[in-house]
Amino acid sequence: MTLDTPIDCLTFNLQRAARGLVRGFEEAAKGAGLTAPQFTTLSLLSGYGARSVGDLAEDMGTDRTTLTRNLDLMAARGWIEPAGAEDRRLRIWRLTEAGRARLAGAMPAWRRWQADIVARLGEEAARNLLSTVRKL
Repeated sequence: MTLDTPIDCLTFNLQRAARGLVRGFEEAAKGAGLTAPQFTTLSLLSGYGARSVGDLAEDMGTDRTTLTRNLDLMAARGWIEPAGAEDRRLRIWRLTEAGRARLAGAMPAWRRWQADIVARLGEEAARNLLSTVRKL
């Protein structure tokens, strides 16, 4: 590997790996009725509490427009709801009990998927990969 040819492009290879991981997770969690972005959003709201659209977009590394569409869909399903904000220009979202239940239902599939990926890579390589990806 020379890192100076398009086939060794870091962006291309990371995108390809990410798409594969997302497809694999969504297949593993099919019964939970959540997409990977929905799972991540519910997890963030569960772990951090109410968050603004901007904070969630930054946390997830996504654009606000795409995220807003997904948030509206999750709100329509009753998984999240608006939370009051002092600044009325901010849209703050929080997890509902239905959202907590949906997330809890997906956790066993996520744990199995995570364990499978760690087993394929080996624990040390998985930790190193996570450390490397977080630097990006």
